[in-house]
Amino acid sequence: MTVNELAGAKGAVRMHMANGVERIVAPALVLIVFLVAWQSSSAWFGIPNYLLPAPTDFLSRFVTDRNAIAYHFAATGYVAVFGFVIATLIAVPLGLAIASYSSLRRSLLPLIVFFEVIPKTITAPLLIVWFGFGFPPRIALTAVLTFFPILVNSIAGFSAINPRLHLITKSMGANSWQSFRLLRLPAAMPFIFSGLKIGMVYAVIGSIVAEFVGANEGLGYLILTASSYMDMALMFAGIIATAVLGTVLTGVLLGLEKWMMPWRSNQ
Repeated sequence: MTVNELAGAKGAVRMHMANGVERIVAPALVLIVFLVAWQSSSAWFGIPNYLLPAPTDFLSRFVTDRNAIAYHFAATGYVAVFGFVIATLIAVPLGLAIASYSSLRRSLLPLIVFFEVIPKTITAPLLIVWFGFGFPPRIALTAVLTFFPILVNSIAGFSAINPRLHLITKSMGANSWQSFRLLRLPAAMPFIFSGLKIGMVYAVIGSIVAEFVGANEGLGYLILTASSYMDMALMFAGIIATAVLGTVLTGVLLGLEKWMMPWRSNQ
C-alpha cells in the first residue's frame, strides 16, 4: 500500500468515525436539553409527582428498582424477539411465493388485505382463550402484528426486479438459484429490511399490549401494576425502558442491515 493510499484510508476512517459521533452526539444533546427543561419546569410550576414526575424521580427508579426493571425488560424482549423471528420466517418465504406465482397473488392478496385491516390488538383476548396465559398468546399476538408489514414489503421487494434481467442472467448461463442469490434477493433486501424495521416496532407494541391483557411479567405488566398503585415514577420508568428496548432492537436490526447490504452503508 502506497503512502497516498494509506493516507486516504486513514482519512476515510476518520470521516466515518466523525459521522458516527455526530449521529450520537446530536440526539444526545437534544435529549439532555429536553430532560433539563422538563426538570426545571416541574420545579418552577410545582407540578405534583402523582401527575407528572420529574426526570430525577423516574430515572432514580432505574437504580432502586433495577432488578425488577431488568427482569421485566428481559421478559418483554424475549417475547418481542421470538414473535418477530417467527413472523419473519413465515412472511419472507410467503412473500417470495406470492411474488413468484400469479395464481397465489390472485388468491391470497384479497385475504391478506382483509386480515390486514382488522385491528390486531382486539385479537388478544381471543388468543388468551385459545392458548391460555403465559408466553404462547403473547408470542402469537406479537407475531400477528409483525407478520403483515414484513409480508407486504417482501412481496413488493421480490416483485420489484425487472423480468428482463432474469432473461439476461439466464442467457449468461446462470441457473435459478444463482439468479435468486445474486440478483433477486439483493434487489429485494432493501424492501425486506424496511418491513423488518416496521415489524420490529410492532413486535415491541404487540408484546406490551399482550402483557396489558394477560401476563404476570414484562414491562407492560410492570406499567399496569404501577398504575394500580398510582406509582407514576415507576410507570414512567417502565415507559422509558420500553422505548430503550425498541431502540436497542432497532439498532441491532440496522447493524444487521449494514452488514448484509454493505453497498448501502453510505445511504
